[in-house]
Order: sequence, then C-alpha cells, then structure tokens
Amino acid sequence: MKTFITKHPVAAFIILTFAISFLIGFPLKLFILNQLFRGQELGLNYYSKIFIVFGPALAAIIVTSVTSGKAGITALLGKLKPNTKHLIWWLALPVTGTLLTMLAFMIQGATTQEMISAIVKNRGLFLAHLALTTLIIGIGEELGWRGWLLPRLSKGRTITSAILMVFIIWALWHFPLLLSGYKVAIPFLIINLSMSIIFTCVWQRVNGNIFVLAIAHASVDFPEAFFESRALATGHSWNDILNMWAVLSIIYAVPAIIVFFTLIAPKSPEGHLHI
Repeated sequence: MKTFITKHPVAAFIILTFAISFLIGFPLKLFILNQLFRGQELGLNYYSKIFIVFGPALAAIIVTSVTSGKAGITALLGKLKPNTKHLIWWLALPVTGTLLTMLAFMIQGATTQEMISAIVKNRGLFLAHLALTTLIIGIGEELGWRGWLLPRLSKGRTITSAILMVFIIWALWHFPLLLSGYKVAIPFLIINLSMSIIFTCVWQRVNGNIFVLAIAHASVDFPEAFFESRALATGHSWNDILNMWAVLSIIYAVPAIIVFFTLIAPKSPEGHLHI
C-alpha cells in the first residue's frame, strides 16, 4: 500500500477519498446518522455528513503522511491556520454568497423583505449554518481539493489543466447528485465548474490558505441550505428550489467566466504554481 501511494499519490488520493466517503461515510449517514439526527436541520445538513465530507481531507493527510512524513503533515495542516491579513476575505465571501443566493431566490419570486426577515428571525441558525459549513464541509473538502490535490496537479501542468482535473474529480465525487435527474445535475455541474475556477483564483491570492477556501466553500453552500429550509417550510415546492438552483448556476457562471478569461487564462501557459 505504501509503495502504491508513493508511486501514484494522485491515484491513491482519489481512491482513498472515494473509499472513505462512500464505503465508510455514506453507510454511516444512511443507516445510522440520518436516524440519529432525524428532524434536526443542522444535524442532517452537517453532522450526518461529517464522515463523507472529510473523505478528501483524510485522504490528503494519509497520502501526505506516506509521501512527506511529519514535516509534510505539519505543512498541510498549517494551511488551515487563520491569518488576520485575510480578514477582508472572511467578511466579503459570506456576504457575497448570501447576496447572490438571495438574488436567485428573489428571481424565483421571493421578496427582499421575506429574505431579510428569514435572516433576522433566525439569525442564530443562520450563523450556525455558516460556522458548521465552514468547519465541517469547508475544511473537510478543501483540505483535500485545494489543500493537496490542486497544488499537486499544478506541478508540471498549466493551471487551466489542473482546474479541469480537479473539477472532474470533484464532480464525480458528488455522483449521487448526478443521478438525481438533469434538473439537479446540470445546475450542479455548472456551479461546480464555476467554483473550481473562482476558488482557484482565491487560492492564488491567499497563497494557498485553506481557512479562506473553507469560508469560500461555505459561502456557496450555507446560504442555499439556510434559505432552502426556510422556503420549504413556508410552502414553496421542491420545483421552486430546482428553479432557484438553475438561476444560481447562471449567476455563478458569469463571474467565473470573467475570472477565467481575465485572471487565469492569460497566465495559463506558464501556470505552474508551487504553493
């Protein structure tokens, strides 16, 4: 096993990620944790998924331990250290993600007053969504995707190629969503590709700090989870939610296209990053 990881670290990372998430995490969620947290919004959204979403992080730690030892683990986990010079990112990312998600819901018929009222009346729950998405989903995924995989793939390749490869692996890791019908799969893939581009741009600008990337990831996920729960509780249908996803995919695709062609593609011929 160690020999395989040493010779084929990327393949080992992918295998371990899928094995941890779907051979351990998914059965635990389906047969135990879903029952344990039945009827609990935060429990079902976050605690029940912890062994799934930490698959990428645990895979990164295992592969790094084998290939780089203690020093490598220290360096990898060091990327999680918050740095106050990134304070503007900590604030701007959740605000931006919330506003864009609100826009998608309002395009689908929700009023500004309804959206603001949902936050004000449930502000503790709103902040809990942000905190738990960052600490569980954000760190669990980003320590793997952009803490280990993106830096590894960017060595000897253009950054455009690395982004595309991370997108494909990241999308396939979400394969249960891809089996949920085209109304789920198509918007998800558009958002996933858009985030692959935008998150890479953020990654470049914060010198690979994964705490910021965890917040970035959370800023996409937590407003959707929060407002979706509020919408369903107030009589909106699942079809309304699917329409919101479609709108949100377009909203995120626009800045992703701009970022790619103005900030990433021009640098792609050299694009070998060593963060």
